[in-house]
Amino acid sequence: MLSREEYVQRCLSAHLFWIRIMKEHAIFIEATMPPPGKQLALKADSYKQQYDRYLSTAILLSSGVVTAEVLQSGQLYTKYTEEAEQQAQKYAGIYINRELTRITYRIEPFYSGYEVTVRKEQDVSLLTRNLLSLTTAFVQFQTELLNYRSSCSVFTMMYTADIEHVLLEAKRYQEILSTLQSREEPSPQDDREFWTQNMAGHAKVMRGELDPAEAARFRQANQLADQFDALAKAEKQQDTFPPDSTLITETQAIRDFKTEMTQGLIDCRIQAIMLALYTDHLLREANHFLFLMNQ
Repeated sequence: MLSREEYVQRCLSAHLFWIRIMKEHAIFIEATMPPPGKQLALKADSYKQQYDRYLSTAILLSSGVVTAEVLQSGQLYTKYTEEAEQQAQKYAGIYINRELTRITYRIEPFYSGYEVTVRKEQDVSLLTRNLLSLTTAFVQFQTELLNYRSSCSVFTMMYTADIEHVLLEAKRYQEILSTLQSREEPSPQDDREFWTQNMAGHAKVMRGELDPAEAARFRQANQLADQFDALAKAEKQQDTFPPDSTLITETQAIRDFKTEMTQGLIDCRIQAIMLALYTDHLLREANHFLFLMNQ
């Protein structure tokens, strides 16, 4: 059972990472939806706005609570995030509140002697309940979108596998929210299995969205996908867990690839049908996995 201080700190650390991930999923769904899917795009935009409001609340509640290690881990933002947001708004015509990124820079880290008040605990508990409700609805929306896409009832520029991927991440956040509301900690092994599989999915989607002329990067993405597929298979076989050092090394490799992709897309040196915000999003997820493995 988490203490009051542990509960508040773990909730806010999770929210700062996951709310941004969820709102960007909504942005990617909206950005890849052609005009006949306008109602689905508008619904995605509504989720983006709701997650923005909760992210603003989480940021305000986090000063003095979240550790410097979380804030400096690269899982909440990178040096590319703000410019990638600006480009995404320009190219996709979707409003993105970059001020939320700027105020995240200014969150004060946890300091010795800080005490969590009953009011702070109540505020965090309310935020967590509201996020669980919103994310449950978002899971349902993405499930419907996946069903539409897989049955060819709607066309979108998102791969079916990519919709499955964002749905799995929403379900993972839903599980984390439920666990935190019970004052328990998410399972480290569940995190390992989930994120190892996710790194394979990231490599495959990036591979598929590279321009055919980007042959060398295609091969690199394919190699990373194969490596993480093998690691994910080992994770499921309890007698053959890959060593932490191997997972960390391979995750650092895919992190470096995502960094190169993000910088290259921002500078227009890499040709692809990906927004730089998308690869920056994947980069933050790799940083999150590295953070979890180094705890």
